[in-house]
Amino acid sequence: MDPTRFIEGIDRQLARRKVELSNLSIMVSEQNPDPHRLSCIARSAVVLAYAHWEGFVKRGSSAYVEFISSAGLKVADLKFPFQAAYVLSTFKRASGSVKTRYLGELLQEIDTRRAEVFAVSADKCIDTESNLSSSVFKEIVQGIGLDVLPFYETRSVFIDQRIVLARNQVAHGELVSFDAADVRDRIDGVRLLIDTYADQLKNAASANAYLRI
Repeated sequence: MDPTRFIEGIDRQLARRKVELSNLSIMVSEQNPDPHRLSCIARSAVVLAYAHWEGFVKRGSSAYVEFISSAGLKVADLKFPFQAAYVLSTFKRASGSVKTRYLGELLQEIDTRRAEVFAVSADKCIDTESNLSSSVFKEIVQGIGLDVLPFYETRSVFIDQRIVLARNQVAHGELVSFDAADVRDRIDGVRLLIDTYADQLKNAASANAYLRI
């Protein structure tokens, strides 16, 4: 897969998600709605906003790993998070021993495997855990060799409180309510986050940012 195809795939996925988010924003903004209907739409929109947040991060990150796996690159040429994902099984086999001989064999095997062609399942690099909190998101970003942007740091509270917590409250049956302006703010925040992450992924693919310098 070349960078152009990867970027096109990211753009298609992003566009579908943003269309649904825009439709949700329109639905909660109708004039003089029935209060019970608005409550139902608003609560549903909060859950769907989270779904698009987690869904894009997970699918976009996976597509990035798949793009790199398709490039036929040597493990040693990639950034260390990718090297670690490739040799992870080797570490697991040797984790119970501290004897010098076994550690020497471990280092030798790792050195040999670093000369192989990189190809891993995306789930070795990406784990959204039970909720895509700001800390989990940062782990994913760093796990695929990217920088945690200052923007992500400034949005940590928004992610944890206004996306994740609100979704959990609704999904776990709490009778919380949200007004239209509140829901639009959450939707706009999610759109901005996934737009920013999409740009970071596309720029990384175009600039070969996965390569070890």
